[in-house]
Amino acid sequence: MNILIVDDQPINLKLLRAQLEAEGHVVFDAANGIEALAVLDREAVDGVVSDILMPRMDGYRLCLEVRKLARFSHLPLVLYTSTYNSPTDRELARNAGADAYISKPAPTDVIMAALHAAATNPRIKGTTPTPQEIESPVLRQYSETLVRKLEDKSVELERACEGLAQIEARLSGLVESALDAILAFDDEGKIVLFNAAAEAMFGCTRTAAIRGPMAGFFPASFQQAWQAELAHPSAPRLLRALRRDGNEFPIEASISWLDTSQGRLYTMFIRDITERDRIERALHESEERFRSIIEASQDWIWEVDREGHLVYTNSAVQQMLGYSAEELLGRNVMALIHPADRAMVVERIPSFLEHPRPWRRQPLRWCHRDGSVHVLESTANPVLDIAGRPTGYRGAHHDDTERLAQEARIRRLARIHAVLSAIGNIVVRASNRNELLHDACRVAVDQGGFRAACIGEGAADDTLRVVTSYGDASALDLAAPSEPMIIRLPGPHHQHPGVRAFRENRRVVIGDFTHADVPPALREEMERAGIMSEVALPLGAGPWGVLTLFSESARDYDEEEIGLLERLASEIDHATDFIAKSERLEYLAYHNPVTGLPSRSAFREQVQAMQACGSMIVCVLDIRRFAYINDSRGRAFGDQCLRHIGKRLRRAFPAPGFVAHPEGCTFLLAYPVTDTLSAEIERLQAQLRRFENQVFTIDGEEIFINPQGGVAIAPQHGSDGEMLERNSMSALAEADRRDELLHVFSEDLQGRAARRLKLEHDLRRALAQREFELFYQPKFNTVGNRLIGAEALLRWHSPTRGTVSPAEFIPILEETGLIVPVGEYVMREALGQVMAWRTRHQPGLRIAVNVSARELRYNGFLDQCHAILEPSRADQGIDIEITESLLMDDIDRNIPLLEKLRGLGCRISIDDFGTGYSSLNYLTRLPADEIKIDQSFIATLAQSPETMGLITNIINLAHSLSLRVVAEGVENEEQVKLLRLLRCDVLQGYFLGKPMPATLFEKLLVELA
Repeated sequence: MNILIVDDQPINLKLLRAQLEAEGHVVFDAANGIEALAVLDREAVDGVVSDILMPRMDGYRLCLEVRKLARFSHLPLVLYTSTYNSPTDRELARNAGADAYISKPAPTDVIMAALHAAATNPRIKGTTPTPQEIESPVLRQYSETLVRKLEDKSVELERACEGLAQIEARLSGLVESALDAILAFDDEGKIVLFNAAAEAMFGCTRTAAIRGPMAGFFPASFQQAWQAELAHPSAPRLLRALRRDGNEFPIEASISWLDTSQGRLYTMFIRDITERDRIERALHESEERFRSIIEASQDWIWEVDREGHLVYTNSAVQQMLGYSAEELLGRNVMALIHPADRAMVVERIPSFLEHPRPWRRQPLRWCHRDGSVHVLESTANPVLDIAGRPTGYRGAHHDDTERLAQEARIRRLARIHAVLSAIGNIVVRASNRNELLHDACRVAVDQGGFRAACIGEGAADDTLRVVTSYGDASALDLAAPSEPMIIRLPGPHHQHPGVRAFRENRRVVIGDFTHADVPPALREEMERAGIMSEVALPLGAGPWGVLTLFSESARDYDEEEIGLLERLASEIDHATDFIAKSERLEYLAYHNPVTGLPSRSAFREQVQAMQACGSMIVCVLDIRRFAYINDSRGRAFGDQCLRHIGKRLRRAFPAPGFVAHPEGCTFLLAYPVTDTLSAEIERLQAQLRRFENQVFTIDGEEIFINPQGGVAIAPQHGSDGEMLERNSMSALAEADRRDELLHVFSEDLQGRAARRLKLEHDLRRALAQREFELFYQPKFNTVGNRLIGAEALLRWHSPTRGTVSPAEFIPILEETGLIVPVGEYVMREALGQVMAWRTRHQPGLRIAVNVSARELRYNGFLDQCHAILEPSRADQGIDIEITESLLMDDIDRNIPLLEKLRGLGCRISIDDFGTGYSSLNYLTRLPADEIKIDQSFIATLAQSPETMGLITNIINLAHSLSLRVVAEGVENEEQVKLLRLLRCDVLQGYFLGKPMPATLFEKLLVELA
């Protein structure tokens, strides 16, 4: 059924439409009678449901207009209203031509029933007066109804006005008697209400305040916060207000609003909390002062009751015993005392409660949460009630564990250092494998205090043979027999620690044969040899041998001793490996030493030969996140993993495919194309996915490998192995950038390489066209704040690119080697500028020039510097800045080089000091004049006590070595003050002066002259 619904309320239209459409009816809607007539004129409608009270044309008039039209004389029309419900209203509806009259709300089945009734019982033609006949009486009746309604509404409004007047009088009295200030203002911020409390609070009369700006009672700094309160009314907030005399004071304010016909009206309730704020602040400061003192203490501060229950503790207990303060409150602390000391404490507590007295520096052992034992030094005083009776104890515990452990550690270090020194010497001195192994045994006996030592080596027949030994001969005859010892099968030596260590590839430590879980025959054998303890350490990852150490007394080996011995075993393994490598040089020229796969050179030769047979696919395969395997499992584990990967790749790509391992975790694949390129790529992707999902079992641990590949296709992407590998590497980089499993080389990647070449070309042109410029960042002496020099910084003003960031072009200069001629330009330009400034303005001025790694490694660097600096050697103002890490990269070569630079009149500055790894030994040898503390330390100087301590030590160390100290990256006045207090010599940073062109720097020189 097609139904037209008419109502001026959108929500009514939407609700009724949804209900009727849910029953399958087609619904049209209109907002008034005029719109309804337009819908009837253009749509086929089976029935009309209309509201009465509507703008422009109401429901009664709509009925009259519909019935005027002959084609709608029998159209079912229902009036649906909640406003007109009197008998007179219903009679008027029938007279106007409505078929039914329904009160809102009503279910849709009632509405539909009325429409169906009107449709099935149409008006009989001739029995009903025509619309023209009834229009005048109906309008008369309609007018009388409206007059009656208006009279009723007028009476209601008069009553409402009387009620509002009474309410207003009561509210006015409440507002005036309120203790809090109450202000009301309109949406323009003009005050319309200002009660007596507000007059007293703000010191302003009501007459002066009314129609004045509300914002005038708030300080400028709180204007934004006040505006935010207007946008988001909420619970009371703390703000700042302004009295008429200009004094600020704290308030607690809440804001609400009401939308009226005159606009939005805001009401603010304000309470002066000046006194409350003062009291709360004083209380907070007192509590915070006490809390900060207690919480900052490194000692455990506590209080217990008579039964030993903890009633207060600071957070230091977590550092000492591993328990948070919340966990321990209410617990009996006796449970945390070590059982060995608990009985003594329990015994003495009654005496302390009966006769209250303090105790001082009492050491007690306590149980840490992780099971370890800490020694705490306890000091406490009794807590007494008013009557002088003890209610508990209050005190502090100091953790003495570290001091005691340090004393024990110092006693062991003397022995450890002696052994380490001897180990280093034998590794350096050994000229052949036998000498190395023998000296290792000798050092273990002479320096380590062992009775005897031997090294066994695995043989091809699955036996272990002693190849060298040192020490007591009678003990070695029994404990280290000269005959071969069977490793796997049961035999007389099957349970020997050395054989077990080799067989199981793990260390075997027997601290005391008397109580060890070993076969009785082995225990008796060791007793006859006079051996009470033994340590066996496998050598190498295989292992290829075992180091066995014998002692005549029982030993409780700690981790430091075992670590030392394992380091000895590791050094032996590395030294023997170094000797063996000389015999493998020819092999390694064409094979990877880890996997045994062909190397890069072999791969390129093979690819060149394979190209004669047609198209082929070249893939560079990288194992993602392989560094994590090396870092977490060790290099030996990673090498095993690479060998497994190589074997599986060879099975996956058999001949005529070719697999190579050029370096690290990168593999190279090459195989002929036998299908369409898309099919080949899909097949390669599927192969890599299978490879990714297969588990690798290494040392009993299962791991998964994540490969990632870049593909180049010959001959489209290259005519030789080098080009194909390079383009495959470009594709691999793109796969990594996109996080893809596989990516095929494309012209787009080639375009990127071209753009990089364009940047390199532009840099070469920039050097020729003198597009580079030096900026100078000033340096100031901390004493007197005198300008003493600057650091020269390179800038590039490209005619096509604009000003280019150094971070963008400096790396390209480094990679291409252009940094060498650019560095020459920088040094010449800086020297010429500083000499001119010295002549005109300041004779002692110096300019610092940075030297890169590429320049320092350049063989002609010293000659280049000599040509530039020699003419002004007697009095030139150039400082050479070299980073600490670069300096230490090849210290033996760099020291003589720097000495020669100093001979040319330069001063040497170690840049970024503190971020590298220079030792005190090397620092004393370096031909340096100053060090520059890295800006990362300066940035946290004011916030970190640790950083301040570090900088203090650096400055003291430098001064003790007669080195000047420069602080770079100084960004604020607080840093300047602290660095002056720490006796730093020179300051540099944006706070003192940004990098600037030579013209501006010279202007600064003139101003500060």
